[in-house]
Amino acid sequence: MAKAKAAREARSAKDKSDVAVASELQGIQSVETGFAVLDALANGEGPLSLGEVARNSDLSPSQARRYLVSLVRCGLATQDTATGRYDLGSRSLRIGLAALARVDAIDLASSALKDMVAKIHEAGTLSVWGDEGPTVIRWLRGGGIGVTSLGLGTIFPLLSSATGHVFLAHLPSDMTRDKLRREVSGPALSSVELRERLETIKNGVLQSGYGWLKGHFVDNIRGAGAPIFDSQGELVAVLAIAGPDRRDAKGHDSSVETLVQAAAQVSEQLCYRPATQPQFLTANGKSSGKKNGRSA
Repeated sequence: MAKAKAAREARSAKDKSDVAVASELQGIQSVETGFAVLDALANGEGPLSLGEVARNSDLSPSQARRYLVSLVRCGLATQDTATGRYDLGSRSLRIGLAALARVDAIDLASSALKDMVAKIHEAGTLSVWGDEGPTVIRWLRGGGIGVTSLGLGTIFPLLSSATGHVFLAHLPSDMTRDKLRREVSGPALSSVELRERLETIKNGVLQSGYGWLKGHFVDNIRGAGAPIFDSQGELVAVLAIAGPDRRDAKGHDSSVETLVQAAAQVSEQLCYRPATQPQFLTANGKSSGKKNGRSA
């Protein structure tokens, strides 16, 4: 009898444990759903209607409304009493600001650089804008061809490096003017040819989403650089690679696509939201159908 009673108690305890685990999982799922609703609000261009929130979070309107009621109550969302539309609340702002305060852009980019170099086996650099121009603050040799002329503290030229092209495209001209004067002297600095060259460089980077050069900074080596932006859309660093030209017959370079994707992921971690998605360009200048490092 004692053994039977002990067995029943053991089964009962197990049943209660299973119920507790199931309840815990259900609770976690509810939190995930709630954050899907918050993501819908965050990704909106402005306040959203109930129907828009439901569609963007893959919920029925009645489900979305229940979550919104709870989010509004705890300050993570707000509802306009006049229009009935929903938006992020003050508590969401406070959480976001607290998260941003804990984020270090250079640490995130350095980690991305390490992972990228391990994946593509090419030399990689991380550069920021310094007093003398684009300055290398992280450098990994990678596998394959070693670019021995690069190292910590290297100053990239603006006109003849992929990294320099990215800074030219995304920094205000008054920040790059002194560096250009050191690279181009005399009448050439104000020449029509230079203005046209700068315009071509900027348009190329802005359209493709990255800078690309071969044999300009290091002989016979292809260089590519991709921008990293902060939450305000300001350029904070440039991630770059140097190695053999890996373009296939269609002009695609998988290493460059990995680079652009890595930079875009760091920007996303820094809460950057691009207004447009740049397209990859092939060797002949045509779109490859891939945007921002991701398949279209």
